[in-house]
Amino acid sequence: MLKQRIITALILAPIAIGCVFFLPLLQFSAFLIIVLSLAAWEWAKLAGFEGEHRVIYAVVSLMFYGAATLVDPMFILVPGVLWWLCAFVLVINYPSLTHFWSSKIARSIIGIFMLVPGYVGLVELKQSADSEFLILLLFFLIWGADIGAYFSGRAFGKTKLAPKVSPGKSWAGVYGGIVFATLLAIAMCLWIGKPDFMSARGLVFVLGCVAIVIVSVLGDLVESMFKRHRGIKDSSALLPGHGGILDRIDSLLSAAPTFALFILIYGWY
Repeated sequence: MLKQRIITALILAPIAIGCVFFLPLLQFSAFLIIVLSLAAWEWAKLAGFEGEHRVIYAVVSLMFYGAATLVDPMFILVPGVLWWLCAFVLVINYPSLTHFWSSKIARSIIGIFMLVPGYVGLVELKQSADSEFLILLLFFLIWGADIGAYFSGRAFGKTKLAPKVSPGKSWAGVYGGIVFATLLAIAMCLWIGKPDFMSARGLVFVLGCVAIVIVSVLGDLVESMFKRHRGIKDSSALLPGHGGILDRIDSLLSAAPTFALFILIYGWY
């Protein structure tokens, strides 16, 4: 299993980075829609659908991606980030608030609130100044958080983060992920020479990176909550050793709209 995970990761990481650097906006958007449509098909299973109904849900999701491009991104990003704040409440109170989202309709709507803002966030970052750097920074914040959490969790992870949702995660893992990912982000920013970390803007950016790491952890927990509710270990078996696409991008779905909104407000230059 570990060998499969490593091989799959070594294939997926260069593809993701290559798409960021070499695909123009239109092709980049098309690639995202393909990936997120597969993720929608997986989410349909978490929502309680089976068979052709999962395909229908994935097709319907296409209309939302298209519609999202016709409005100001703030109208998508702000509700998307607010959803993740609501999701935090659901996670910390699981399973007592399950009745609010246990219906197929509720879970179907939640899926759209997860997928569409993630799409808009990445497209918006692609159109920003230093777009390749910002998206790569987002990736490394998420990957750095995973790496830091893995090693610190194994070494010090005695106190569980959310045992009813994801028993394997610990507070030590969260702290280690935050520290490692933030240091990685600072190193990347120092490499390109901005922002100025001796200024207030530099401090704000560091705090923003910390927030993104925390939100990325929330994305992972939310998918784990829905999988636990359905009694499912993986969202699918599309990626050998990794489960499904949702299992790989759950953190990205929460972090991307939050990071894009932060960059818009922060005013990256």
